[in-house]
Amino acid sequence: MRLLAWGELLWDLFLDGPRLGGAAANVTYHAARLGAESLLVSRVGADDLGRRALAELGRAGVDTRHVGVDSERPTGTVRVELLGREARFAIGEQVAWDRISWSPALARDIARVDVVVFGTLAQRTPLGAGALATALAHTAPDAWHLCDLNLRAPFVGRGVVDASLRQAHAVKLNEQEAAELGELFDTHDPVSWLLGQPTIRLVALTLGARGSVLAARGERYEHPGFALSDGAGDSVGAGDAFTAALATLLPRGCSLPTMASVANRYAAFVASCPGAMPPVPPGILDELARLGSGP
Repeated sequence: MRLLAWGELLWDLFLDGPRLGGAAANVTYHAARLGAESLLVSRVGADDLGRRALAELGRAGVDTRHVGVDSERPTGTVRVELLGREARFAIGEQVAWDRISWSPALARDIARVDVVVFGTLAQRTPLGAGALATALAHTAPDAWHLCDLNLRAPFVGRGVVDASLRQAHAVKLNEQEAAELGELFDTHDPVSWLLGQPTIRLVALTLGARGSVLAARGERYEHPGFALSDGAGDSVGAGDAFTAALATLLPRGCSLPTMASVANRYAAFVASCPGAMPPVPPGILDELARLGSGP
């Protein structure tokens, strides 16, 4: 199974120091942990943080050949404030991943992937939005386009969201993003509204510790979630872990209950750990394999 994620590679700045993150980078890290051939398209600065980011992802088994190095913009950073397990973010602007660009060298690789994961944040500039549209046009006809909305104020606009949804086959969003979507498009039922869009075949609404709702046309499944283990965990990266697990199962045609069980279990594990890219013990992978053995 081959997965490509397009978007942010950055450092989350916690009080105790920087930790590697960014939605797209998190997805590729977790997809690699789950056994996928995992490819990241992003951009870092020609600086120490950029070199460290590439080295860490490479050691994790992520293919970073299409992560560009920018001599003019720094590697992205996000200041993270933790309120219990929940996180608030202050996202830096004018950084390297704002200048992700299309390269003809990417055409061969993107034509071979089973799933492309993308969000709205990496489309906050016209350059980013245009490059992504070009990339999605080069995927195979049966490849899944999974949009993780990842709405972050003040980078929320109807135009970017609308363009993203027109290019998506599946959408993942959380409760806050569902509320924002409802306001942007004047709908009281964002899940049903999304499934009414021409290209969208699956919607995943995450509910934090309360689990998730997965819906397809004519089918809906609610999962209660898994209890978090005690420890110094936080919510950073848990949603991206859910996305990665969902993305690895979509091409297999798994049932909604199977996808929900695996994605919720993996997200709960990550939320029980500090940071977005914790080490994944073999026991967790074994448990996920059992959960994923369903239809």
